[in-house]
Amino acid sequence: MNTKTFAPVVLLIMLTGNLLFAQQKVYPGNVLTPYFWITSKNVADAYHWDSRTKDHTPISDQQHPGAAFNFNPSIYFNAAQDSLSIPLGSSAKRQQTLFLVYKVKDSLTEQFLWTINQPQRTLSVATNKRLVDLKKYTYQSYSEKIKPNKANIHFFQQNITDSIAKPAVLSIGQKSKFISLPPQQFDGNISEIVVYNRVLSGFESQKIASYLAIKYGISLSQFETKNYLNSSGNIIWDSAKHQGFASSITALGRDDASGLLQSKSSNMAQEGLLTLTLKSKSNTIPNQYFVFWSDNAKSMQLKKQEQGQPIGIARQWQLDFTNPKDLSLDWSLNPNFIKGNFPKDTYYWLYIDYSGKGTYTEEDSEYLKLASTSSKEKLVLHDFDWDKQKTGKAKFTIKIAPKMFSRVWITQADCGVKDSGKLNYSIQGGEAPFTITLQKEGSDVVVKQWKQDSKNTQDLLLSSGSYTYIVRDAKANVYSETIFVADKQGTLSNLKATYQLTDGKPIILDASQGLQGTTYAYQWYYEGDFIDNTPKILLDQAGDYELRLSNSQGCTTSQKILVTTDSKEASVANVLMLYPNPTPDGRFTLAMQFAQKTDVTLTIHTLSGGLVQQKQFSQIENYVYDGMISAASGMYLVSVRSDFGTKNFKVIVK
Repeated sequence: MNTKTFAPVVLLIMLTGNLLFAQQKVYPGNVLTPYFWITSKNVADAYHWDSRTKDHTPISDQQHPGAAFNFNPSIYFNAAQDSLSIPLGSSAKRQQTLFLVYKVKDSLTEQFLWTINQPQRTLSVATNKRLVDLKKYTYQSYSEKIKPNKANIHFFQQNITDSIAKPAVLSIGQKSKFISLPPQQFDGNISEIVVYNRVLSGFESQKIASYLAIKYGISLSQFETKNYLNSSGNIIWDSAKHQGFASSITALGRDDASGLLQSKSSNMAQEGLLTLTLKSKSNTIPNQYFVFWSDNAKSMQLKKQEQGQPIGIARQWQLDFTNPKDLSLDWSLNPNFIKGNFPKDTYYWLYIDYSGKGTYTEEDSEYLKLASTSSKEKLVLHDFDWDKQKTGKAKFTIKIAPKMFSRVWITQADCGVKDSGKLNYSIQGGEAPFTITLQKEGSDVVVKQWKQDSKNTQDLLLSSGSYTYIVRDAKANVYSETIFVADKQGTLSNLKATYQLTDGKPIILDASQGLQGTTYAYQWYYEGDFIDNTPKILLDQAGDYELRLSNSQGCTTSQKILVTTDSKEASVANVLMLYPNPTPDGRFTLAMQFAQKTDVTLTIHTLSGGLVQQKQFSQIENYVYDGMISAASGMYLVSVRSDFGTKNFKVIVK
């Protein structure tokens, strides 16, 4: 007996086109011949089971309430009042393979999926959390990789021989009549059930799982079966070719042998976040044609991602789309999934890399301005050409920027050689002529200033250092950002490129370890903001860090460090709260609670690293401090450093 949950996301699906597959006999994944197969159908608000194997097990045409799962009909099934039993026959050998597509109302509550019963006895049970063998009184919890999502494809196989043949019945969703068990009866939606009276091969199971995953917007990425197959057994999505983009795999397409026509889809892991619709001018989608997209599973939190780019999200998507002459895609993204502080008078910009490499070079990428961030309407593109370079793939993400901004990229300088670095930029939006000004960061000293009609400039010579880059267009729109030109040569620390926070415990990074001499200057940045200027730093937050290290010759290098987390919380929690934020007059209250007494350093910096104030606290455990930022309106970085790590707050002074 073994089980797999192919995807912990059960998806709502409604076909947007009619299934007209001529006289062809269809099977799930073209795997012959299911013993029992039912799907959900509806006429308006009336839902009923459609038995695809009427000869074996007729199903009542009773009407049910229902809903749409990934644009397909799905029956609401409450086992307290609904029943569905499948006779498995009488045999000493119990050989079955089962697929069940479901969505529970409450994923945190353990609920029955099915029981297998003989007269006066329950043999085995499956819930949305585990599988139980009541003959051996053993259970198997599903893999930790399977998150408690509401929607799933459940997979089960058994191959057992009894000493005596007895009739067996598969009961869907209900409690056992013969033994008291704690799970609740099923309450949710069931979209499709497929049962074979034999043990399928891995190849056959993979074809059926692929068919169900495409139909119901469910990702197979976190399971043993990762590649997607069509009904002919050909690989149509290869996990080895999508390294780093194996989350929330979703697809559109047609496969006549499976009876599949999925022209609109949205992954149920984050239902409604991203929806694509496949259209055909000739109203014909080719048989075994598919469109796939997936993402890198990164955050939807708005923040600075890389130097020279506007703020955005770390989440990126990869789209696999070849464009036959009459096919096109409608694209829709719900911006309400994006979290963070949106600057005023900004827009959503779609940032696309048509090469599919994810390098977003100037020649391969494009910015498209979408809706204002003041609107919460969905972002849409109709009939957009995603395959402009005919590579069959594209990567994209979302940025937030004003109607005019500039993309900047830097070529590093040669240490000690004046004007050996290079500034490159591409202005997006705005009207010529443009006035570009470069100032030394933190001052009004103009290094260079000029006008131009072109939106692009490459290889403008600069020395290493930090600058404020300002663009003003003909209509007085202004965009500015801080840029840093590092040196090619210099000293690099011995720190690794990646670290992980384990069990919620902070880590200490010492940039001076292994360096010769002591004449070094250190600057630490977190998510693009300055946080510390000491060689040793204690980190308790995952994210992107940067170390700028200057040696005695004045050569400054930049080193990026990624800190990840295993998502486990620390056994002892520390609580730090700062309020109000924003503060109307600079006054704020900082509440601090630590697991034990600790020395604390409170520092306030400008976002460019200028020190505003610093205060020391000795051996505190529970402390409330009333502070004041006596400085101009703007955003400041308040850092609280203790033996337990550093906590940073971005505080807005109005």
